[in-house]
Amino acid sequence: MLLCDLDRAFSRMDFDTPVLVHPELGLGPRRVDLDRRIHYPTMARRAIEERLRRENQSEEQRILYVAMTRPKEKLILLHSLYHTQSALKRLTSLAACPVPPETAAGCRSYGEWLLLPLLCRPEAKPLRDLAGVEPENLCGGDESPWQVFLHDSEDFREVSPVRAERGKTGNEGSADLSLLDRNYPYEAATRLPAKRTATQLKGREKDEEAAENAPRPPALRPLDQPRFRQERRGLTPTERGTAAHLALQYLNFADPDAAGQMAALREKRLLTPQQADSVDVGQLEALLASPLAEDIRTGKNVLREYPFTVLISATELDADAGDDQVLLQGVVDCCFETAEGLTVVDFKTDRVFGEDVRRRAEHYRPQLEAYSAALERVLEKKVTRRALYFLSSGETVNL
Repeated sequence: MLLCDLDRAFSRMDFDTPVLVHPELGLGPRRVDLDRRIHYPTMARRAIEERLRRENQSEEQRILYVAMTRPKEKLILLHSLYHTQSALKRLTSLAACPVPPETAAGCRSYGEWLLLPLLCRPEAKPLRDLAGVEPENLCGGDESPWQVFLHDSEDFREVSPVRAERGKTGNEGSADLSLLDRNYPYEAATRLPAKRTATQLKGREKDEEAAENAPRPPALRPLDQPRFRQERRGLTPTERGTAAHLALQYLNFADPDAAGQMAALREKRLLTPQQADSVDVGQLEALLASPLAEDIRTGKNVLREYPFTVLISATELDADAGDDQVLLQGVVDCCFETAEGLTVVDFKTDRVFGEDVRRRAEHYRPQLEAYSAALERVLEKKVTRRALYFLSSGETVNL
């Protein structure tokens, strides 16, 4: 059995809070002197801190006891030390067997608890020689002798072949510029995030080339406007788009009275007055009268604002990404089932008309394809139709 990381310091997070709490002793605050602008622990805090420290050390000792008494054949303890000589010199001067309680209380790790009695045993002579100090009393061995091994981390440091060759030729000071020409084999994976949203898939460089869209510079995300600006100057285009999608989320396709539905949403406070006023009721009426709305009304298992989370292969985003996976998340505006299969619908508020509608639809093709692939995996049904509905023009584009 291996016990590693014995140099890990005991946690003191419980003592860093402004007020210490103990179930029996109560509260231990700090004293704040406003005149001198200082704070210092009160007597109550010192008492509670000492009680908590003893309780924590008691629990740490119980854990160490359990760990050391479970092995049946061999126990290997691993302890790492920085500034080894000075640390061993300090511990050797305090070493005793048994260890006095006040000395054990001042230890900061499991390793120090173990080294204090070990340094008094004959097997620890390599440690005492390194420290250059001998404890006052040495205890004899017993029927369970220890084996102490001292290793220097420098002995295990790997030396690159280039540095080894330079050491042989004596050119230690010259730099090997060929190391700068090394190509990282997984560079493509470093450009991919661990999580993507389906909305981010639109407008990729390859997709924009297919849709004959000119590349656009990255846009900075605008800050939210204060409410007083919204009331005086109205909502921004992005905020109006959000309001339209919120109205579509609650829209009842069986009720042709779009104006009455908006008034009801305002009354229920599902839309703010500014959002309700920004929604174009005429566009909603055209949607309710469209063939797409009729398909939704006659469809089965209609899902609105359906969220999904799936893992996809990174090669779907970048062919050179290797065998990694990316978490894809998204929300489908609408999905319903027909006799042929699933239909995925996405509503768009883009102000496009005429021939631009089809070109803009191609811009959103990757997003609809991601929706379709995710729904086929989650719902285990085939997607037979992908539809985009543009509110401004009232047109439906099947992709």
